[in-house]
Amino acid sequence: MSKFAITGGNGFIGGALTKKLLEDGHSVRILSRGARQSGDKRIEYVKADYNDAAALAQVLRGCDGVFHLAAAIFAYNYGGFAKANIDVTKNLAAAAAQAGGVKFFIYMSSMAAGGYSADYLHPRTEADAPAPVSDYGITKLGGEDAVKTLPPEIKTVILRPPVVYGKNDSGVSKIAAWVKKGIMVNTSEGDAYFNFVHVDDLVNALIAASGPAVPSGQTFYVCENKVYTWKYFIEAMARAMGKKPLFMFTAPLWVLKIIAFIYQNSARIFNFAPALNYDKVKEAAIKGHWVASSAKWVALTGQKFTPLDEGLKKSF
Repeated sequence: MSKFAITGGNGFIGGALTKKLLEDGHSVRILSRGARQSGDKRIEYVKADYNDAAALAQVLRGCDGVFHLAAAIFAYNYGGFAKANIDVTKNLAAAAAQAGGVKFFIYMSSMAAGGYSADYLHPRTEADAPAPVSDYGITKLGGEDAVKTLPPEIKTVILRPPVVYGKNDSGVSKIAAWVKKGIMVNTSEGDAYFNFVHVDDLVNALIAASGPAVPSGQTFYVCENKVYTWKYFIEAMARAMGKKPLFMFTAPLWVLKIIAFIYQNSARIFNFAPALNYDKVKEAAIKGHWVASSAKWVALTGQKFTPLDEGLKKSF
């Protein structure tokens, strides 16, 4: 039985990864802002100071590998994104190198680090030069660069998922709440295409990335190799929930900016994560498509990805 360290282990994807690793007979050490007791002896919660690489190295001792999932999806400015997505990854990578015994470091990046595709018929591939357009994407790419500084004896793999969905996801749950009301805003121009990946598929990819079939030093897009409009995604969710067709309108850019302004300032005052901010508006404003090809990953691993309609039925 192996022990693996997970950052972001209390989150949607981290929780699903923890569950799968336990099912496979492993134990996990979840790095978090505060230590707490677990009712399961196979799960250890450890307080981690992400600003101190030496202290992190002590936390990682005894772990066979690291799954780095923690990230800032929303922040008020570039500095907030950089601190969470670049600085933390640098410190964690340095800690993994110092700890001794860490055999692999799997980094969950994002499609945002690679950028969008101008033509949905020609999805982005790993051979394309990264071209992020948002602070989130730029700093996730900075995190990728930090991972590449690890010594060669530690296997490194970078995964770039698109929109992740599944049961108990807070983001999907917020969307589902609006679907129940019968109304939804389309934050793209209406004709933009997207890739999606079910959380179970992403968890399987994370685990496969740590295995012998996947070579070190590689970056992969992981998603269902089919593109969908946001409108289709919402309508498919409504069908999966047994709801009638809903009213959906495409919001002009100026409306999105106003909504982002309200959300960001409310979040500052009431201390909650905003559902939309200016950084997300940057991604929504591009004249392109958030699509990529996972052909490289599929050819290497043979993984089959859940079709969107099937995954949404599974989620609801």
